[in-house]
Amino acid sequence: MAGFTRSDGIMKHVSFYHVSPSETEEYFLNIVFRFQVSRTGMTSLQLPIWRPGRYQAQHFSKNIPQVRAFDPSGEEITLNKKGTSAWEFHGEKNQSVEVRYTYYAQQADAGGSVSNQEMLYVNFITCLLFIQGQEECACEVKVDIPEAWKVATSLKESKKGLWAAASYRDLVDSTFLASRELIQHHWKQGNCHFWVEGIGPASIFQGKLLESYRQIAAYQLEWMGHFPVKEYRFLHWIKEEAFYHGVEHRSSTMMVLGPPDRDLYDDLIGLASHELFHVWNIATIRPKELWPYNYVEEVYFPTAWFVEGVTTYLGDWFLVASGVYQTEEYLASLLGNLKLHFERDGASKQSLIESSIDLWLDGYGKATPGKRVSIYYKGAIVALALDLLIRKKFVHRKSIRDVMVLMNERYGMKQQGYELADVYRVVEEVYEEILPDFWKVWVEGNEPLEGPLNELFDFVGLKLESSDRGLLLNQFGEELNTDCQQWLIK
Repeated sequence: MAGFTRSDGIMKHVSFYHVSPSETEEYFLNIVFRFQVSRTGMTSLQLPIWRPGRYQAQHFSKNIPQVRAFDPSGEEITLNKKGTSAWEFHGEKNQSVEVRYTYYAQQADAGGSVSNQEMLYVNFITCLLFIQGQEECACEVKVDIPEAWKVATSLKESKKGLWAAASYRDLVDSTFLASRELIQHHWKQGNCHFWVEGIGPASIFQGKLLESYRQIAAYQLEWMGHFPVKEYRFLHWIKEEAFYHGVEHRSSTMMVLGPPDRDLYDDLIGLASHELFHVWNIATIRPKELWPYNYVEEVYFPTAWFVEGVTTYLGDWFLVASGVYQTEEYLASLLGNLKLHFERDGASKQSLIESSIDLWLDGYGKATPGKRVSIYYKGAIVALALDLLIRKKFVHRKSIRDVMVLMNERYGMKQQGYELADVYRVVEEVYEEILPDFWKVWVEGNEPLEGPLNELFDFVGLKLESSDRGLLLNQFGEELNTDCQQWLIK
């Protein structure tokens, strides 16, 4: 059977996948999965039920009509379905097995897979089966595309049309975008090679946007002082309809926006800055519950607010600190985020910890009125509060930067997951004082935060006020005070 031996005839114990768009059925992918059984007994095939970056069971197996398996002679192997996304069979050690199935690739967003006449976009985690217990085994994937099409992927091409990954985990943390009209730009920043690639009007991927991406990337790399990868890709799909969606990966992000006839610049730079910081804050600095990822069941963790809230706050703050945004633009963006919490969720009953866990339950759609808070927007307010709290005590000699650098040194670079208590401990170490009242009010409680936030805003000469037009973020005096200027430039 193809896929088990190298060209020199030496046996190669890797999982092999062959992905090809169906020639007869629109949107379908034909997928072949070849592997060797590691031990005699029951072998379990599994498709992930969720993907990192969206903490919700999506059950991608709903897109697979049937799974069949065969031995080297072509005789069919009996598969027993063991759940919505699992199959098992009895195998013999070193037995070669070929699994064949089709996948309905029509989820046209940043986290799905889609196949049509114009493009192929594959999130491998949505459609590639794996052997339970062998997530660390090396993989190869062959993807069939027309000869004239270009490819954008963080995978390494071992030979034409064949892509390699050190493990299944690395494979499914990668995406594959291909099209005839793929636009590509690249540059070097320090030791990292950055790419801007995408499908859409060439006029979008030009001077101002590219220069902003360079400024944002340069600032974040200097701010953190260590970048975990040597190559990073900003991938884009500009759709004809109104759309806004992004997904982070360790070496790339996919951003789907539209329509192209509106000004997408602000959305693109904001989303790109957010997703780039996720290279540290989740891909590298990761909660203990997610290290390593368990793809087969829901994984609850009380620090989702730290993952998404800190990234939301800093993703926007980097725009002004890097010089991409003017102060007025940043403060308007900040007010927009404050409104999303205070005018919608300010009186909700859940704490950030409760909503972090319930993210799996109702975090991405409508919830019972007054129940949950957004881990993105309230989480960002907590990150803002921590930043101002630290800056005020140390007169800008310390900031939330010290927290993130220490989290990276202590957990990210050591590939060691953190717990909620570790977040508290690192913040208090930077602050040089315990903060039980802060955690009780801002993270563990559900009391209104307008008063506590204004106490911190006073340090930078700002005040959140209600008016007939809703919330306003006003400044004291005609000019920003010195502390506000310091906050927004470093």
